[in-house]
Amino acid sequence: MRISKTIQKLITALVVVFITGCAGTGVGDSSAFAKSSQKSQALAALERPNLTPKNLFTPNIPKRQIKSLAVAGDSLSIGLASELEKSLGAKPGLAFASLGKVSSGLARPDFFDWDRNMDSLARRYHPDAVVVMLGTNDNKPLRFADGSQIPYGTPEWDKAYAARVKHLIEIIRTHNATATVFWLGAPVMADEDLNHDLKHINALIRKVMESSKDCLYVDTWPLFSDSRGGFASSKPDLAGGALLRARDGVHLTTAGAQTLAGHCQAVLESRITWATPASGAVPLAESGV
Repeated sequence: MRISKTIQKLITALVVVFITGCAGTGVGDSSAFAKSSQKSQALAALERPNLTPKNLFTPNIPKRQIKSLAVAGDSLSIGLASELEKSLGAKPGLAFASLGKVSSGLARPDFFDWDRNMDSLARRYHPDAVVVMLGTNDNKPLRFADGSQIPYGTPEWDKAYAARVKHLIEIIRTHNATATVFWLGAPVMADEDLNHDLKHINALIRKVMESSKDCLYVDTWPLFSDSRGGFASSKPDLAGGALLRARDGVHLTTAGAQTLAGHCQAVLESRITWATPASGAVPLAESGV
């Protein structure tokens, strides 16, 4: 019993000395403890998922109410306009107009003058929003009224083409200064050489749109491409795997046009809302200007 009590006293004394020593060390090494704590917190942060919402400090762009919409462009825009008209026909009071010209673009105003025709469309309808789809036919020399040309693939061509894109936007806003413009880029094509040119043209259009107020470039490339960005005539996740592209590897089937229109409408509704019609408002306006 005496030996046991002695051992207990000895153990108690050692514990007291140990605790006192640790306490003293803690006071002297507070900075070391702080660094260790910071390191632990940093490691813990790496293991935790980042739950901070994206774009936390980016103000949301307010949606704008519109009463009129116009769709204009080359042959790819014709099916787009037709399908949009069907889906938007349920929006009472929305005025809708479309202008499509096969094989047209901004490079050949001698074939179809988009400046003049867009001016006519905008003057007639004063659209609140305009969807443009041009560019697929523009990988060629730019022609001018005096007969001069600028060859494709030159810096001069890039500068002049960007100016034409910007000018078309200015024409739209001559008749409605607050019009919102959506420009759909050309989709992937079956021909690789054409794809090379369209990627360049799309990039030029995107740059102009991104530098212009209330303008949005709409990328359609992923919509019709495979996992590697190449041409896909159909996709299992779109239109139930139905054929999306025509045999020429350029144009859209009905299912393809419906897919494009659905994508376009989703983008539109991310920026605009359809105004509630006033009493006695005129329903869907005529299309095919």
